[in-house]
Amino acid sequence: MVNLKLHKLVNTCSAHISTLKKNKFLIAYSGGIDSSVLLDCFVKLSSIIPIEIRSIHINHGITKEAILFENHCKEMCKEYGITHITENLNLMASSNIEEECRKERYKKLTKYCHEDEVIVTAHHEEDQVETFLLRLMRGSGARGLSSMKIKSQYHKKTIFRPLLKVPKSEIKEYSVTNQITFIEDDSNKNNLFDRNFVRNDVIPLLKSRWPSINKSIINNISVQDIQHKFIADSTNSLLPQYYVLNDKELDVAKLNLVKYHTKVMIIHEWVFLQSNVILNLKHINEIIKILNTNNDSNPLFTYNSVTINKNRGFLILSTKS
Repeated sequence: MVNLKLHKLVNTCSAHISTLKKNKFLIAYSGGIDSSVLLDCFVKLSSIIPIEIRSIHINHGITKEAILFENHCKEMCKEYGITHITENLNLMASSNIEEECRKERYKKLTKYCHEDEVIVTAHHEEDQVETFLLRLMRGSGARGLSSMKIKSQYHKKTIFRPLLKVPKSEIKEYSVTNQITFIEDDSNKNNLFDRNFVRNDVIPLLKSRWPSINKSIINNISVQDIQHKFIADSTNSLLPQYYVLNDKELDVAKLNLVKYHTKVMIIHEWVFLQSNVILNLKHINEIIKILNTNNDSNPLFTYNSVTINKNRGFLILSTKS
């Protein structure tokens, strides 16, 4: 454990690091206040415990200030004396630029993360609350509503979020106390983006009525996490009964014998285990319709990286990277 005279955020990071099997970290550094505080915590830790750190800046290239953030991150890492890399995103025109940015950002992070490293992001309590509300609006089930985890896997790399249970107020206090240099991102004021709208308008309105809304949502996230784990364990014990030649094929005739709610959970868990994609009820109902059709044309269902076809009484799932 780190000396308690250090800021509690540094101790928080240290406590979570002690649960990991690796001691090399790739810090996702945007140049904003959150990742700047995170990076400073890890720099301080690296001088007193045996960890190695380097940072990566993902330039989304969607604002005119993007180059300012890129140059700021380079300069700060030079001052810290740590290895730093910059990667640019080449985004295609999309009706959902937020989701496109998120997916491409994580692709870059996992691509440049070494096998012996852990990716570290600066997600905090407010981010968790926003994620819950956004997923609620999108019709997510228990797994989606359990939101982000302090440790999770993505493309076989560990994503580590040591500040996930830390209020934004503590990050701001650390920034002032330690004179952290960062850049304000003006795009955070643009309410055309769903997350900004939730952050800037929805949450303040909810807090004006229910000041402890964050605490209530965090508790609800814990409940959803417990429920989804129980459902997943129960469904996983059933799944092998429906496999055909392998776990990418389900037997349509057997599925048609079970009740609707069982069908929903089997398909949901099957798709998640094979692809890490979380389907909502609308998606699953589209797949259920396939069960009773004689149409074996390809593909019958596509979403995200998932494609599902029906062939001779089998549902066949394939994924693309």
